[in-house]
Amino acid sequence: MPMILGRPLTAAERRKSQRLYGAFSFGNGMSYMCLGENLMVLFAVQLGAPNAVVALLGAMQFIGYAMLPLGVRHTSRRGAATCQADFWIARNMAALLTASAALVWRVSPPAAWGLVLLGALLFYGFRAAGGVLFTPLMGDVSTEEEAPGVIGFTTALFNVSAVATLAAITAATHRWQGRDALAAVIVLGALLGIGSSFFLRGMCETGAIRDAAREPLLSGMRDALHNRDLLRLTLAWFLLNLVSILLVPISTLAIKRGCGFGDTQALLCACAQFAGGIASSFASGRLCRRFGPRRVLFAGLLGCATVPFAWLLFPVGAGPQTALAASLSLFFWLGGFFYLIYNSTNSYFLLACPDKKAQVAGSIAVNLAAGGGAGVIGSAVGAWLVSRAADWAPALGGVFDGTLGPFRLYFLILLPIAAAAAVACLALRTKVYSYRREHGEEALRRAVSFGHHRKH
Repeated sequence: MPMILGRPLTAAERRKSQRLYGAFSFGNGMSYMCLGENLMVLFAVQLGAPNAVVALLGAMQFIGYAMLPLGVRHTSRRGAATCQADFWIARNMAALLTASAALVWRVSPPAAWGLVLLGALLFYGFRAAGGVLFTPLMGDVSTEEEAPGVIGFTTALFNVSAVATLAAITAATHRWQGRDALAAVIVLGALLGIGSSFFLRGMCETGAIRDAAREPLLSGMRDALHNRDLLRLTLAWFLLNLVSILLVPISTLAIKRGCGFGDTQALLCACAQFAGGIASSFASGRLCRRFGPRRVLFAGLLGCATVPFAWLLFPVGAGPQTALAASLSLFFWLGGFFYLIYNSTNSYFLLACPDKKAQVAGSIAVNLAAGGGAGVIGSAVGAWLVSRAADWAPALGGVFDGTLGPFRLYFLILLPIAAAAAVACLALRTKVYSYRREHGEEALRRAVSFGHHRKH
């Protein structure tokens, strides 16, 4: 069981906790590739879910942010490591619920689609609650000098196991296809996730995170939103999340239903998307330290804004090899800029809110507004837009003809939202130079390192 010692950890206790979290990250990488966004979209497509349902599925990971306060409350009773372990078991049980839709589909397809949406909502909600205090936990089991290396090491372990697992899943779906095969992959991922959570239960903590989580949350959230920089970040993050909700899942749907790709080709595109994310994550830390997260955010958004034009130029009818090569390039590009935005927003938050006592409540407030709010709005807007694009595209003709035409129109409709996000990013103040002057280069490096770890 995790131990809350009520004192600073010794060097041996820190190393033990760091190794255990590394083992968890390795197992979690295998689990996540079996359960992540791409697999859920492919599973919903295999169940014959309408495009509007798939659009709703993409918003669930942000609506799940509404469960963040549950994680703070559980941490106040049992500590951060136990909180993550408990909610990781719950999230993987939710994944098993999602997989059961393959059985329900035989009786009622609409009921199966509803079960997928419910399972996805619980999956992402429990994930948000479990990882809510990851950053303080890493700071608790590391010294300031150790922290960037620990985060880099755990991230590397996650990436290694994730890439290997995704390659294995791609090979398996080439041999075994259909909804039952994808359901089996989801079940395997859930079991791996439940198993990996037990590594967290051996970690040691000082007790500082548990005590901080006992502070009044609502008053802290109100105080955090008096920070004008956080208010501006909340608006920009809301619009950036909205762009991600409306862009990423429908891109997977477009290659399935617009281009006629099978699961194997779609998973290869997911590999390319993940590879793009790894490449940009390695680069984003240096870019944020040199130019500031604000400029990096704006550059990432401009990259995402080119995706609708890439779909317009997509080589339909040029042969399967050419189409696959174009898709791999497009998803690598999309993944790179998506993770660049994700990393930069977290880094900007830490620079705009350097007070560690305010970061817990501030993070909850910003994520509820920017994540949960974008999820609710995106679920409605995405479902409506994808349906309207299917209605409008035939009347327009030209590049909007054929199975890919409605998706091309859909992506073009997203450009005004991307423009609004660009304006919100430009309204942010540049923080990196003032932070460096106040806190020094080493503190800046640590803040950016903490901001660049995804809570998978």
